[in-house]
Amino acid sequence: EVYSEKMDVYIDCFNKLQLPVQHSLARYADWVKDFKKGPTGKESLVYGIYGITESYITNCQKEMKQVAALTPLLEPIDGVAVSYIDSAAALGNTINEMEKYYTQENYKDDAFAKGKALHQTLLKNIEDFKPVSEKYHEAIQEINDRRQLTQLKRIEEAEGKTFNYYSLAVMISAKQINKVISADTFDAEAMMKKVAELETMIAQLKEVNTDGRNSSFISSAADYQLQAKKYIRRIRDNVEYSDFEKKRVQDPATGWMVADSYPASLRSYNEMVDDYNRLR
Repeated sequence: EVYSEKMDVYIDCFNKLQLPVQHSLARYADWVKDFKKGPTGKESLVYGIYGITESYITNCQKEMKQVAALTPLLEPIDGVAVSYIDSAAALGNTINEMEKYYTQENYKDDAFAKGKALHQTLLKNIEDFKPVSEKYHEAIQEINDRRQLTQLKRIEEAEGKTFNYYSLAVMISAKQINKVISADTFDAEAMMKKVAELETMIAQLKEVNTDGRNSSFISSAADYQLQAKKYIRRIRDNVEYSDFEKKRVQDPATGWMVADSYPASLRSYNEMVDDYNRLR
């Protein structure tokens, strides 16, 4: 099926390029103090930058453009896929040129001249890549959401409202909740209703789990529902964070430790996703 062929390539290439790019830029930012200005040539430590696997770049350029041209068209992703891979390839190629430059320690021979020039190219590549990357990720999510709803309908028609049905229904609902509450502002009252609906689904899931083998997923789903409710309630009731909590919640390493916070809810959501994937 063309639909599956397209999505398999699109998701595979996103996974092969997106996270490595983020890791590379994070490594570079470890020693470049002012990312906008770039290296000064006076740095005491030069860590360089992680390279991107070149075969991933070239293969994804070829494969993504091939499947994007297949009919029927799959919108909204076909429209942004070519722009995504072109900008990802440009960024990846610059990163790889930088990786070779710093690995060879050529900055010791040219007083960082090429390093400074490459930094300007990098900034332009990032400026082009970031908005396209966001649109591409949103398109993947939108199509996956559609696919899950179609799958849910097929399960109901084939099996009825079984464990397979309710487990997927719970995941769809939780994903929708997580997407909304990740925003800076949202309708807390409306989301409290959504969380109540999720709680009902989880109760129905428990009822059809007759053999008890999937208790881990049910427990993690119930925990997410509770963590999401606590965070939404906090927003609804305008309960502010203490100064100590504000510092912790802004730190990716400690944010989840703050009670009734979005990072705590997100951690629980990710654990639930992991448990769901183990069902398959």
